[in-house]
Amino acid sequence: MRLLSNKPNRNKQNEIWKGIVRKAEQDHDYSLSAIDMTVRSMPFYRNGWAIGAAAVLVLLLLGSLWKLWLHSSISFMDEKELKATYVDASSSSKLILSTGDTVLLDGARPLDSNLSQLAHNASSLDFRKLNHTKLQGQLQTLQTGRGKQLHVTLSDGSEVWLNASSQLKFPAHFEGAERPVSVTGEAYFEVAHNKKSPFIVTMGQQQVKVLGTHFNTRGYHNERSKTVTLLEGAVAVRDSRRKDAPTVLKPAEQYVSDGQVGTVHTLANPESVVAWRNGEFYFEDADALTIVRELERWYPVSIGLKQQDTTKKISGRIKRTDSMKEVVEMLRFFDIEITVTKNE
Repeated sequence: MRLLSNKPNRNKQNEIWKGIVRKAEQDHDYSLSAIDMTVRSMPFYRNGWAIGAAAVLVLLLLGSLWKLWLHSSISFMDEKELKATYVDASSSSKLILSTGDTVLLDGARPLDSNLSQLAHNASSLDFRKLNHTKLQGQLQTLQTGRGKQLHVTLSDGSEVWLNASSQLKFPAHFEGAERPVSVTGEAYFEVAHNKKSPFIVTMGQQQVKVLGTHFNTRGYHNERSKTVTLLEGAVAVRDSRRKDAPTVLKPAEQYVSDGQVGTVHTLANPESVVAWRNGEFYFEDADALTIVRELERWYPVSIGLKQQDTTKKISGRIKRTDSMKEVVEMLRFFDIEITVTKNE
């Protein structure tokens, strides 16, 4: 019979630790060099709890050191790289048809001949021109990639502008007493008037009912609040989780809901909300985290916030065609320091 030993391989552990220290020193981090992690002989304890406690302590220490080493190996973008980083050109927007087919709208290949009549160009689709019997009345899905925007004309003539990292579901042709669509992310609507058939926009548990009007909706998954901003006409906003009456908005009013409470604000400059349509980032009294999330939907980067005043509100505007360097400089003006890493 062969007896297998459960003794740790101390030489192997020592070599692993020395490798971690060498890697950290190569990255100019000498904080680990003074730590002596040489594995020494330990007496054998008969009490199982002592062995378990010692094992847990070792694992916790090694886990902390491993995280420290990983952090020290992260390569943040320098000024030269920031200056060369613009809107994400590698992502793609998609049209997912009710037939199950997916059409890449930013690809080099043209649209299928059955769908080619939809396209004005790579960023605009017109469903009034669609004559495809398999799609009639069925839900189609538009998805925008990071750094991408789309303009779509629905079968009734209503127009929708879809911001980056957003989704719109809609029928190829409206049928029945209502015109329903659903949206995730951000979209601006100019709804064709039809008194007999109200236009219904669903955004999670929230519904916006209109006859003919111009308004903006915003409800990203990673943001707590959802907003509806009215620019022209009138809309009624209702939350299906609450039994109170719908809230009717007037032009320049914004409805903000956190899922529990809905409030209405009057905006001094409602056009700032839809500045994204004109190729701008426009922030008014925004916190740093909101700005970071907006930038990550546009540029091919991951952004980390250094220590900063979380109560600080920022107002400013910058072109979406600018590089990350201009963005970083704007944030520095407000004493906001960020770390930027490239998304591969």
